[in-house]
Amino acid sequence: MSDRRAQTHAAAFRGALWITLAALLATVTALTLQYVRTISVLDTEARHMVGAEITSLVDRYGAGGLPELLRFVGARARSDEVRDYVYIVGNDRFEVIAGDLSHWPQDMRRFGWSRGTIPLKNSQGTVMRDIEAQVVPLGPDCRLLVGHLAAGRARLRSRFIETLIWSIGLTALIGLGLGWWISRRALRFVERASDTGERFLAGRLDERLPTTGRGDEYDRLAEMVNACFSEVERMVVSLRAATDGLAHDLKTPITRIKARIELAILRGTSADPVLFMETVHDLDALLKLINDLLGLARTEAISADAFRRVDLASVVLEAVTLYEPVAESEGRRLIARGGPAIVEGVRPLLMHAIVNLIDNAVKYSGGGTTIEVATETRDGVVILSVADDGPGIAAADHDRALSRLSRLDESRTTPGSGLGLSIVSAVARAHGGTLTLADNRPGLKVVIALPAYPSGNPRRDRPSTSSAA
Repeated sequence: MSDRRAQTHAAAFRGALWITLAALLATVTALTLQYVRTISVLDTEARHMVGAEITSLVDRYGAGGLPELLRFVGARARSDEVRDYVYIVGNDRFEVIAGDLSHWPQDMRRFGWSRGTIPLKNSQGTVMRDIEAQVVPLGPDCRLLVGHLAAGRARLRSRFIETLIWSIGLTALIGLGLGWWISRRALRFVERASDTGERFLAGRLDERLPTTGRGDEYDRLAEMVNACFSEVERMVVSLRAATDGLAHDLKTPITRIKARIELAILRGTSADPVLFMETVHDLDALLKLINDLLGLARTEAISADAFRRVDLASVVLEAVTLYEPVAESEGRRLIARGGPAIVEGVRPLLMHAIVNLIDNAVKYSGGGTTIEVATETRDGVVILSVADDGPGIAAADHDRALSRLSRLDESRTTPGSGLGLSIVSAVARAHGGTLTLADNRPGLKVVIALPAYPSGNPRRDRPSTSSAA
């Protein structure tokens, strides 16, 4: 148990790490995009302002010539007001004539835009400042540089790095905390499923996963697992009942056969024809039981490739025609009713199921009864019913009648294996349908509901039923 808890905690920690990594990646990506976008906007704005300043100075140069330009730039350089611009006027050899610097920056001696660091004087002395500048020619022997201080962008870059560090730290803490909580919440379902599975395997077949009622993925998974548990429980209970019934139904004829053999040995005479025929009947009953069990196994293992379009009404008509003489000889009246009922299935299996239902009705409905086999299609479902007006089966015995190898006390004297309804139920399940017993008032009504063709697809969906074999 402790090893499993440790593994669960390790899985929760891995989940938290993945969630934290995703959160960090999203945070860094968002902040970087925001920073790049902001710098791009500031660069564009700075270039527009520098361009406007150059246009203004070129206009002054055109209006008053070089003297007017030198007077304006010199006045700006001597001014004590705080400015974001740097001005330099030089000759064709990039020697400074007027401006904020005594020497032309070495890395800004080509026309166009460039970036660099220059020394600027202020009240505290000379400091190095980053600028973005544009150099333009003013005639053949004059050059103009106008630069914009990039201190704001430098501060923005510093703030971005600081914000990024804090964001990564906080995101990591929050991501680990929330990731651990989310992972533990998700893995609690796994723990509950594992604990429930262990108890189920230990023999507590009534164990089920709890659901929250929210209808989310966990609830749907729990419902699916619970459906599997229910099916396993049904099969185990059915197997236990089948084992008990099989032991009883095998023990009786084998005991009789053994007694007859011993009796024949004791008498020391030739075989008694009566005993011989009784033994043959018992062996026939054993062979029928074995064949029915094999048929049931084949029905439950049917493959999807065998399914075809089948008119169930024609199958019913064929079965009624085949069994009508048998019913008349037993004093029963057998009729067929209904229109076309198209399903997707295996025709021999459907025929076998209908014959089993008719055979049961003929055996147990009593003399003078009417047996009606009907088909209809209603709301995308094909309904096949076999009803009689005989004594019927008590409602409390319906589930037991559907169990494998289960025979009601009233039918113990009637030949049979107790697998007839089980086979019919297996056929219904194999076709994606259900089998139910109902009171016909009077008599019994057996109803098979199958998906109508082509709305149903039993090859993909074969729901289990509580009334299974």
